Amino acid sequence: MKRPHEHTSVPTYGQPHPKKAKVSRQLHHTQPVAHLVEPLGGGFGASGDQEFIHTQLRRAIAIQCRGIGFASARPEAVESMVGLVDEFMSNFTTQLRTAMTSARRTTLLPHDYIHALKAVGIPGSGALEQHLDTGDVPHSLLQPIFGPPEPADPPPPDLEGMLGPELSGRAEKETRKYIPEHFPAFPPKHTWKATPVYAQREVNPHAIREMAAKEGIEAEKSLRKLMEKKKEGERLRKAARAQPRRSARAVKREKLWKAALKEALEEEDVEEERAMKAIKDRVESGYANDADNTIYDEEKKRTEMMDKETDDEWKRVEKEWKLEDTKAKNNGQAPIKRLSEEEWKKQWKNRISPEQKMERRIQQRVTVNYGCKFWRKNARD
Repeated sequence: MKRPHEHTSVPTYGQPHPKKAKVSRQLHHTQPVAHLVEPLGGGFGASGDQEFIHTQLRRAIAIQCRGIGFASARPEAVESMVGLVDEFMSNFTTQLRTAMTSARRTTLLPHDYIHALKAVGIPGSGALEQHLDTGDVPHSLLQPIFGPPEPADPPPPDLEGMLGPELSGRAEKETRKYIPEHFPAFPPKHTWKATPVYAQREVNPHAIREMAAKEGIEAEKSLRKLMEKKKEGERLRKAARAQPRRSARAVKREKLWKAALKEALEEEDVEEERAMKAIKDRVESGYANDADNTIYDEEKKRTEMMDKETDDEWKRVEKEWKLEDTKAKNNGQAPIKRLSEEEWKKQWKNRISPEQKMERRIQQRVTVNYGCKFWRKNARD
């Protein structure tokens, strides 16, 4: 059974309950506007605003003291009054900012000054009239003496006539009313805004048909190359599947055989080159026999045939490269780096593998010399 509340704990009408939780709401993140340092604008004393303002404030305090009858004042008294004025003006400007920001504005209105004056205890301007009387102070002392103003910055060059209204940024600034008038003009539009570029569309039916036919031919060539590569890949896969899987020993044996074959071919090439050099020396010196002349003539014909074949192939490849470079240049692409003529010919002559070279040497015709009798055989013994 619940116990009833005591009579003393029951609040009267309009008063809060003593056991009810009190909720107090406040802002957790606030900006200390009273400690913000406002940047001072240009004008008199812009190079040292703090010193200039402090000097003028002490001068105004001295004039006010002279107006009410003081002939002099001690420096500590003047500095004390400077501190009071600074504290008063800080409080006054804080009230101005509070009134302005509470109305969500960035510029001051007369109502903000009325609110600030009431907040600091000045209900109207009548209370300030007695402070406006400067007594017998001459007007020459009331007017502060300023130094010559600093020369103004030279105006930026006028590029309106050279750029024109399309590239100038003056129209962009004029359309934005929130930009203050004393702000500098916008730079040329091409320096900060991208200009859209639209490709010109072909409208001639004859040219459109030619382009469509050309694209169709290119697509057909690409599909043909794709089908050739596909068939080649299928053929290689079938050949790989048809070959039996070899053991690691067989693979190692084949690698050793290829290495030995390559060394044998290199040694044979060196021997043949040495023998051909000796035959060439004998032919040039006039001491060659019939066998030397026959071998020299056949080697010369073979070399000329190989050189002619290499030159023909180089001309064909060079023509293809020129067509590809022209096509890339028309499409706006970078040129492809090619091999030189000597490098390509050297690579072309070395394109035959050692196995193919050995097969050719086995099948080629060989001259055999037995007792100065010469005949030819289709295979080596």
